[in-house]
Formats: sequence, structure tokens, C-alpha cells
Amino acid sequence: MPAPGEVNQAVGRAYQYVFIGALEANIRAFENKFNVHEAPEKTSFEARTGKKYSFDFNGVYYHPMAAVEVFGESKGYSKAGNLLAEYKGFLAKAYVTSTDYERHRGDHFWFVTNVPFACGEGSAITTYDFVRAALKEKENAQVKEVLGDGHVDDSLIRSLVERLRVFILTDSYLMTANIQYTVASGESLWVILKKFHAGKIPSRFGYIANYVANMNNLKSPDRIRSGQTLKLSWCGIRRGAE
Repeated sequence: MPAPGEVNQAVGRAYQYVFIGALEANIRAFENKFNVHEAPEKTSFEARTGKKYSFDFNGVYYHPMAAVEVFGESKGYSKAGNLLAEYKGFLAKAYVTSTDYERHRGDHFWFVTNVPFACGEGSAITTYDFVRAALKEKENAQVKEVLGDGHVDDSLIRSLVERLRVFILTDSYLMTANIQYTVASGESLWVILKKFHAGKIPSRFGYIANYVANMNNLKSPDRIRSGQTLKLSWCGIRRGAE
């Protein structure tokens, strides 16, 4: 049984597409490359316990001086539920990836959700003190599964904190924000909108299709091609889908 506030797998996957699309459209220096569903080998690592763990997406953030990889975790919720515990598990994955894998020591780690954290720390969840306490919290099964009994280095935590970002993109924001998506081979607008809406086509599909065509200067919503980047509109997730 899912924890309170968790959404089902189809809805969670839809949120991943929406979050990635919002990040790409609104952070011009960010370009996503892979997601866990289509390229798990690009987002997966081995924990210190020997178990595997994955991030939801992997992209590139183009700094003025250099390009860095970004690994991201996305959590679509109806309410906060166990979001804080999930975030602490993400911190453990970020720490192990950036310390145990030499290639990824300068990478950035982003956590994206649609609900505020149900905790009193607020913006402090990205501070050194919070991250250090989370990584040393042995009661959290998700942290323990990644870190095991391995050593946690305070200086490496300080480095990680500088490369850590949390984005809270609420449903109301996402329904008015710019969203973008790169068309994959064989995809139609019908297929793409189903991806973004948990397998269900939003009502008034014809109106939405024409709206997307107008946003992208398309002669017809049926005329999209592989590799094309589209601006999209998100209609939210109908709660009956959870």
C-alpha cells in the first residue's frame, strides 16, 4: 500500500515528464538527456550496501565556464506524506554518487516535487547542518540502504551542499508554466499528451491540440517530427487516476 500522499506509478511517471519539461523550458541552461524509464543504465549506480539505486533523470547544466551533469529525483504527490523521508534518501544517493564515483564528483543534484515539505525546516533542508544530520540518520531505511555503515565525511558534505537544489513546482504553477518536450521517433501529439496526463487524454483534446499547434507555429497538430522541441500546456492530473 502506498504511503499517504503518494501517487500511483502512472501518475508518478507523468509528473516526471512534466517536471523535466518545466525545468528545460524555464532554466535555459539545462538540457535533459536521459530518464530512468527509457535509459536506466544512464541513471543507476551501486550503493555501498551492494544494492542498486537510480535517479529519475540525467541532464546537463551549462555554466558560463563549464558544463556539469545533473542527476535529478522527482516526486509527484497529492500531499506531503513521506516526502521528507524520500528527500533524505535522495541525499544519500547524491552523497554516494558524488563521493564514490570519481567522474561525478562535480555533478549537481536536483530534487523536484509539487508539494511543500511538511516540516519546520523550510529552506534549511539544503543547508550543511540538515544534510549532515540526514546522512547520519540511521533510522531512515532509505538512507541506510544506500550508505550502509559507511563513513560520512563532513568536508564532502559541504561540497555536496553547494551543488544541491530543491524545486517545488506546484500543480497550479505547472498548469500556467512553460513546458517543453522533444518529440521521440513515431510519437504523435496524442501519445505525448497521454504521457503528460498519466495515460489519459485530457478533455477537449481538439482544442488543446490546436492550442499547441498555435504555440509552435504548426500548420497542423498532426505535423510534428522526431527531434522537434514543442511547447506544451499541462492540464493537471485528474485525481481519479491515482
